[in-house]
Amino acid sequence: MTNAGTVINRFGDRPVYRQLTELIEARLAQHAQPGDRLPSEADLSAEFEVNRLTVRRALHELNRRGVIDTRHGKGSFVAAPLLRYDVSAGRHASFTRNMREAGLGVRIRQLSRTVVADPEVQAQLQTTEPVLVCRTVRIVDDQPWSLSETRIGTGRFPGLTELWQGETSLYDFLLEAHGVRMQRSQRTFAAALAEPEDAERLLIRVGDAILEMRGVNVDQHGAPVAAVHHRFRGDRVQFTVDLW
Repeated sequence: MTNAGTVINRFGDRPVYRQLTELIEARLAQHAQPGDRLPSEADLSAEFEVNRLTVRRALHELNRRGVIDTRHGKGSFVAAPLLRYDVSAGRHASFTRNMREAGLGVRIRQLSRTVVADPEVQAQLQTTEPVLVCRTVRIVDDQPWSLSETRIGTGRFPGLTELWQGETSLYDFLLEAHGVRMQRSQRTFAAALAEPEDAERLLIRVGDAILEMRGVNVDQHGAPVAAVHHRFRGDRVQFTVDLW
């Protein structure tokens, strides 16, 4: 970073730390890449001729906005941009297709697969048959994105447990094998804090922000197909919902 063109008005109405926040953010947008390390608080203080408390407040604001990622004892780094994800009702429920349409690389790593009798989920899916529970980590552009769980009734889809692997697209499998076009229906969002497994799987810290999403996917006729539960990294995702 260079001080060329730097202007901080110490006598204006706007706090100095806000001006510094905007200056740093503008420079990062022009010249930095995700993962780049910012200069130290001392270096920024000297460069902009402000005290370290002002620098600290500016960095705190940038961290709060998700522009940088401040790691205790390591410094501040340019954060990866938020991934915008459309979850409007009626849109096809294919994580893999959505990400690839956005030009992003996608991988899904399976953690476990079990078949259980779960009366609550069976009622939700309107089935009396056992339910396949598939837990995965979804990875976008080589960064973990969500810890996910999909529950789907086995009775409606013969061969599901043998033919569908959790590391491939469920949407594509159901479309090709059963002519089912899975769509999003109900979605519920909640804020949460990362638990130890979240931290381990998503490469974040215990207590970091998590966005939790639960919901049901239906077929083209409105019949329930799958119940889903995702725990997203709060610093990596932004949801869009079309209300019209």
